[in-house]
Amino acid sequence: MNEKLESERKTQLRAVFSFVIILVIIGITVLGVVVLVLNKRVAKEEKKERIVPAVEVTVVSEEDYQVEIDTQGVVESSRETMLAAEVGGRVMKVSANLKQGGMVKQGERLVQIDAADYRSALAVAEVALAEAELALEQEKARVDQAKLDWDKLGRGEPINPLVLRKPYLAAAEARTESAREEAARARRDLERTEIFAPFDAGVRMADVEEGAVVMRGTMVAELYASEDLEVRLPLGLEDFGFLKRSENGEVLGGILLKGEIGAQAYEWKAAPLRVDPEIDRKTLSATVVVKVLKTSGSPFPFPPVGLFVDAEVDGKDLKNVSEIPRRALLEGGRVILVNEDGKIDFRDVKVVRLNEKTAVISDGIEPGDRVVLTRLSTPVVGMEVEIEERLENEVRK
Repeated sequence: MNEKLESERKTQLRAVFSFVIILVIIGITVLGVVVLVLNKRVAKEEKKERIVPAVEVTVVSEEDYQVEIDTQGVVESSRETMLAAEVGGRVMKVSANLKQGGMVKQGERLVQIDAADYRSALAVAEVALAEAELALEQEKARVDQAKLDWDKLGRGEPINPLVLRKPYLAAAEARTESAREEAARARRDLERTEIFAPFDAGVRMADVEEGAVVMRGTMVAELYASEDLEVRLPLGLEDFGFLKRSENGEVLGGILLKGEIGAQAYEWKAAPLRVDPEIDRKTLSATVVVKVLKTSGSPFPFPPVGLFVDAEVDGKDLKNVSEIPRRALLEGGRVILVNEDGKIDFRDVKVVRLNEKTAVISDGIEPGDRVVLTRLSTPVVGMEVEIEERLENEVRK
């Protein structure tokens, strides 16, 4: 009996002990939870900053714009000629300036051919002319006498023209005219023994020496005008349309030629002469020919023939247009504007003139509009942007 009671008492003690342990564990757990709750870390809220791209802008202004057309060409002589001997003979004298690369003046004697035979021929022709004129006068006297004799007979008009010696008179007149032409030819041949420069010129080629015998038609020199110069300027069809013209179609506007000689830059003014009436089908370009004007006080009053020159041609005046940097222009003829709220918008514009660096706009933007110059990766309407302060200040300046 006592053993049974003792066993029950131990069982009860174990149960109480187990219960106490469970309570202790629960208490420790609750205490740990309370401690953790009281000492928990609170995460800080971080606000993400909105990235607003900075852009460069240009403020639109409206003004008149003169088109400037850039082109290139080669200086050419407008007058070139080949000099040939018109009579044959021995060359007696050659001008010292008649050398390749030399310069000759208008009226300067370049070549003297032996004229002795031609003077003799002229003397013979003049004698023949004098004799023919004498014979003509004698025949006229005979005709007058024949007419008087016939009138004395009083028989009216003669049937045969030989009665009044008309055929004889016609023959005398023909011989006289022939002798006169022969004398004139002999005189021309004598004059042709001297070859003169027809204008101020440079010598491109000289092929004659003193003592040489030349034949009629022998080429002796090739000359080109050294101060009568022109340049052919090719223009694309777009540039051709911007030429300034008068009401009758004449090309107007100033032309400036630029070239380098010995690493030194020189400038010459030019005036338009004519426009080729035909478009070059291969290059689809038109050609304007200009005359080079003399530049006083320059070591090169005229550019050398054959010099390659750049040309600036003043074109039409465009009224009330806006000029913006070309990099502001997007594909399809659009630009990006920044409104008063700092947000972007797209605008279609009409481009009337596109240069290497600028675009001339006639419609689509207004004075005061701010056009974006910076290339944005993915621009969308309403995107907010920030205008760089430094650039704004530059625009204001």
